[in-house]
Amino acid sequence: MKLLFPLIFLVFFTGNLYAQKSPIKFGDVPIEDLKMTRYSKDSSAAAVVLADYGEAYINIMSSSVKMTTTRHVRIKILTKEGMKWGDVAILLRKSGSTGELVTSLKATTYNLADGKIVESKMNKDAVFRDKFNRNFIQQKFTMPDVKEGSVIEYAYNVSSDFWTYFPSWEFQRTIPTIWSEYWAMIPEFFHYEKYMQGYLTVSVNEVKPMNMAGTAVNAHHWVVKDAPAFKEEPFMTSKEDFVSRINFALSYVTFPGMPVQEIMGSWAKLNKELTEDEDFGRVIEKSGFLKEATAKVTAGVTDPLQKIEAIHRYVKENVAWDGTEDYYPGDLKKILEKKKGTSGDINVLLASMLDKAGIPVDMVLLSTRSHGFIRQAYPMTQQFNYVICAARIQDKVLLLDATEKYLPYTVIPERCLNGQGLVISKTNHGWIPIETKVKAKSTINADLKIAGDAEITGTVTISDEGYNARSTRTEYHASGEKEFTKNFLEAKRWEATKSEYADLHDLNKPVRQVHTITIPDHASAAGDIIYINPFVTNQLKQNPFKHDTRTFPIDYGVPSETVYMFKLTIPEVIRLTKCHKAK
Repeated sequence: MKLLFPLIFLVFFTGNLYAQKSPIKFGDVPIEDLKMTRYSKDSSAAAVVLADYGEAYINIMSSSVKMTTTRHVRIKILTKEGMKWGDVAILLRKSGSTGELVTSLKATTYNLADGKIVESKMNKDAVFRDKFNRNFIQQKFTMPDVKEGSVIEYAYNVSSDFWTYFPSWEFQRTIPTIWSEYWAMIPEFFHYEKYMQGYLTVSVNEVKPMNMAGTAVNAHHWVVKDAPAFKEEPFMTSKEDFVSRINFALSYVTFPGMPVQEIMGSWAKLNKELTEDEDFGRVIEKSGFLKEATAKVTAGVTDPLQKIEAIHRYVKENVAWDGTEDYYPGDLKKILEKKKGTSGDINVLLASMLDKAGIPVDMVLLSTRSHGFIRQAYPMTQQFNYVICAARIQDKVLLLDATEKYLPYTVIPERCLNGQGLVISKTNHGWIPIETKVKAKSTINADLKIAGDAEITGTVTISDEGYNARSTRTEYHASGEKEFTKNFLEAKRWEATKSEYADLHDLNKPVRQVHTITIPDHASAAGDIIYINPFVTNQLKQNPFKHDTRTFPIDYGVPSETVYMFKLTIPEVIRLTKCHKAK
């Protein structure tokens, strides 16, 4: 973003004026840290962060602004599993030819040999880059000579032109952290909204006014001590929603003698910008080349829902999703030629063809479950990572996504079900709930008989609907019938003489599978008594909620239903003595 600077504003100050005192000095590793064999506050920890220290500050020059971040990390490796912490990735923002740069990178591994500390410094050839997504790349490096008992230490700076994105800071990782400290140095001209998330107690939370080169600076300071490992629990959304972290959002900028420069704005402003964006909102109106293909796909079809289904099927059959979650599309012609694309490519193509068929349609931005919840108080595009379509048929809105080959057009992927979506539209702008009434449903009918002291035989019929049907179809077509059947039977510990499948291609019907089976050792005999568990499949082998307390809210994603019918034929020589009643 380009700022307006006052003509007399020639302040120049850089990060060396900001530098605070780090709790650790690079290379000065206490021998006690190397002798440590376990972390007393979490004996199961594979590694522990001894210290994680960071500073972020804004460099103001005569006509530009840069962001600089420094980080210094020291980690103790306790087990072989913990050695993976020696592989480090730094996420760097990019836009076109502009990107963040890592500078002053240094990394050393420390080991004990005959009671003495041995240092292994990282070579430059251990550093490389790869693409993360459209907006980010990763700079990765591998620490040298990492083993059980090592202490690894690395430090680096990141120089950035993207000063509107003040770096957030996570105080918690999936391993314990003894000390996490962050300084955010913000000149008085820049007004950032700050919000803390998570459940940890912050030991230090203060703001220190400072003066740098005649400019007032607010030094925000946070410390979290003895942070436990962040452990994901069953049936929760992304850890991004719950890990302890401080976040920033630039609201506005005020320079002396200049009008206020709004940065964050409002959702209405963001909607206007996106509808007028040549690479997003205007893509649909510029896709006239799709008229001919759309006419062929919908030839002879007059019902709007049937048109939607036909176009949805065409997009799925002609463009495969590459697994990338994004909302900006590429060149739609090239996407059709490549027959592969991102979620943005596919769903903007879908919307464009619906538009050519005369179906009123808008784009809906959302954040997937793995990306985290949207905070509606902060109108920022970086909260989104996905786009779907909203087709309007009379007074109803139909949400559409064409990335999943084995979901019908009326069902959107589970990853999209994460609260609200933002409709981008000149006439229908606003929030819309992203929800479903479709279930992950299975109906199981077991018709069995006792064939021996411990063996039962018969048929099991399984009918999968909704999201369960999608899972079954995906696995079946990915592996083929033979491999699918083999894996299925091995997982159930069944022996089958015949397995049959039906309706694997008609997405509007349940998937049906029938197995003629023998289950050895399913029954157990004790003297003249035989015990039989009626649940031959879908048994809950252990309670997923193992802890005495639950920190995070429970979120099942989609409604789930399992109907289980069990018929057992008993030989005349056997008498039923006890049967547990349903509760």
